Amino acid sequence: MAPHLSRRQLLGLSGGAAAALALSACGSSGSSGGGGGDGKSFSWFMWSGSNSEVDAWKHVAQTAGKATGTTISFQTAAFNDYWTKLTSQAASGSTPDLLALQAQRAPQFKDLFVDLSPKLSAMGVNESDFDTNMLNSLKIDGKLLALPYDFGPLVIFYNKTAFQKAGITLPTVGWTQDQFLDAAKKLTNGNTFGFYAQAVIDSVIPWAESQHGVQAVDSSGKLTLDSSEWADTLSWYQKLITEQKVAQQLPAANSTASNTNQFLAGNAAMYIDGPWSLINAKATAKFEVGIAPMPVGGSGSKTVTAGSGFGVAKSVKNQDLAAKAVAALVNPDNEAYLGQQGRAFPARTAQQDSWYSNNGLSDAKTVMDYSIQNSESYRTTASWTQVNNTFSKYAVPAFNGSGSIDDLVTQTMAQSKASS
Repeated sequence: MAPHLSRRQLLGLSGGAAAALALSACGSSGSSGGGGGDGKSFSWFMWSGSNSEVDAWKHVAQTAGKATGTTISFQTAAFNDYWTKLTSQAASGSTPDLLALQAQRAPQFKDLFVDLSPKLSAMGVNESDFDTNMLNSLKIDGKLLALPYDFGPLVIFYNKTAFQKAGITLPTVGWTQDQFLDAAKKLTNGNTFGFYAQAVIDSVIPWAESQHGVQAVDSSGKLTLDSSEWADTLSWYQKLITEQKVAQQLPAANSTASNTNQFLAGNAAMYIDGPWSLINAKATAKFEVGIAPMPVGGSGSKTVTAGSGFGVAKSVKNQDLAAKAVAALVNPDNEAYLGQQGRAFPARTAQQDSWYSNNGLSDAKTVMDYSIQNSESYRTTASWTQVNNTFSKYAVPAFNGSGSIDDLVTQTMAQSKASS
């Protein structure tokens, strides 16, 4: 997922934070013998977005180190830089010992990770303690690459204040796509729009799920954007901008943060996001923020679940101890801590209440429970980065009406085949 920033982390963002992150990312890359070469010291590489977030991860590292009799040295980089650096480290054979892994990128980086499945008993880990969809999304070919620390279903964020001022019934479990469209029309006025459409595949997949019960990648691992179901969903999505005019024309430089920015600025009353953004939205918005499940379509109210976890690099000599260190990173105490800090919606089900109770989010529980129950693991391919980039490039003109849906699909499918 995208980097998760709590209210504390948001307030801590500054030039100094960026400098600190740059410096921390320049530490040693680790080695095959572990961070200290004694078999009990490990380097751990994870993305971060602020000084306070770094502090949270250092706390987790210290707690895990004490629990396993190891020393875990934390290294970090900004989210996008993390993947660039990890790719170069993999090419040179110098990855750190413990690695963070986003579920969507698991197929791409699967060869870097030790299979944790046969080690779970010795690690003191029960798979049943974790959300099933999230755990499965970190498995490739039956191999568990990482233990999840967070996850979340993609849901609808909405401007509760705007709904109330317009006299629109607030969305709840069971609301339909017709009700969504009706609300979006009533909330569109001048430069304010009812919905923010994005040129990223993440924002379209939940609609395809709810309308036709399909993801972009089928259960066999094949990209299926060229199906009739996807043609229908992409056309419907395009019409939100070109015909219904409830979403603004997409800018050429459509950044991944544009949906959040437009929503928080009050320029769009609804958009799709995950629970990692809810605390920030409530802390930052000058209006009351609510979340709703995906509107019911032809296949019901369905969505996808995504998140991240931590695994062991194959280059580590003492893989058994490293696996225990990973288990400690996501032990119940650390999961509860991350939930309390707003850094993660815990992947351990027993610790999820910490996210609700410590961050004033009790009103979100019904929606979260329903959306988790009606979600699937987010499926991707080994060339998902290329698929994402190509889709985003051609989606802007396609959704704006200056290009075609056919071209968007053709180009994305061709890129997928070329990268496979």
